[in-house]
Amino acid sequence: MSEMYLNSLASNHANWLSARQSLISSNVANANTPGFKALDVKAFEDTKGLFSRMAQTDEAHLSSGIGNVAGVATGRETPWDVYHSGGNVSLPQEMIKSGEVAGAYELNTTVMKSFHRMVVSVFGT
Repeated sequence: MSEMYLNSLASNHANWLSARQSLISSNVANANTPGFKALDVKAFEDTKGLFSRMAQTDEAHLSSGIGNVAGVATGRETPWDVYHSGGNVSLPQEMIKSGEVAGAYELNTTVMKSFHRMVVSVFGT
C-alpha cells in the first residue's frame, strides 16, 4: 500500500464521516418537525471510499456545500418509537450514531498519526 493511497483513503473516510455527522445533526435538529424522516448515508465500505456514484436527489439536500451525499440517504428501517408528528427521528439512535462517528474519526486520525511517525522515523524530517 503506497503512502498516497493511505492518505487518500483516510481523507475520503474523513469526508464521509463529516457528511454523516452533518446528516445526524440535521436529524437531531429536525426531530420535532412534523413528517421529517431521519436520513443516513450508505456505509463507507459500500461507497468503496469514493463519492463518484453519489448524487443529490433534491436541490435542498446538503445545500451547505458539503457534497452530493444526500443521494445515498436512506430512511430508517426500524424506528425505536412511533411519533405523533409523523416523523421517525429517534434521539437515542442519533446519539449512538454520533458516538460511532466520533470513534471512527479518532481511529482514522490515530492511524494517520502512527503512519506519519513511521514515515518520519524511516526517512527523517
